[in-house]
Amino acid sequence: MPIIDIEVPSGALADNVKHELMNKLGNVAINYEGLSGSQFAKEFTWLYIHELPAAYVAQVSGKLPKPIYRVTFTTLETLLDDDTKVKLGTDVAKSIYQAEGTKWNVEEAYNRVWTFYNDVRQGDWIAGARVNNIPDLKTRVEKERTAA
Repeated sequence: MPIIDIEVPSGALADNVKHELMNKLGNVAINYEGLSGSQFAKEFTWLYIHELPAAYVAQVSGKLPKPIYRVTFTTLETLLDDDTKVKLGTDVAKSIYQAEGTKWNVEEAYNRVWTFYNDVRQGDWIAGARVNNIPDLKTRVEKERTAA
């Protein structure tokens, strides 16, 4: 149930593709967190696309041959382990290539799609007036699954 921030240069993706990408990345993240099928997890996963003026997205080396992307997942600490983060990061890059309509290229993606993780310590994420913590979230999802 992360917060996902996707930074893209303006014009890199069509509006309908941005919405598809947001939905895909949200569902992929929920799956990696072990919360697939949960409506609560879907409602608790927020996504933001930050479209930046293309002229202000650059590499020091010069003009970009293709757009570059930065994706940041903010989740509760320990919800994703290191191996899962690598798999999720790979899926993020592949999803962006798919959204662009570009053939997947692992070497090129190394310098085009970067994924970062902000692991928030339990007690440091307040949702409304409640502390957001893993045991409470998993209990809520389990109750939802049992009721279904």
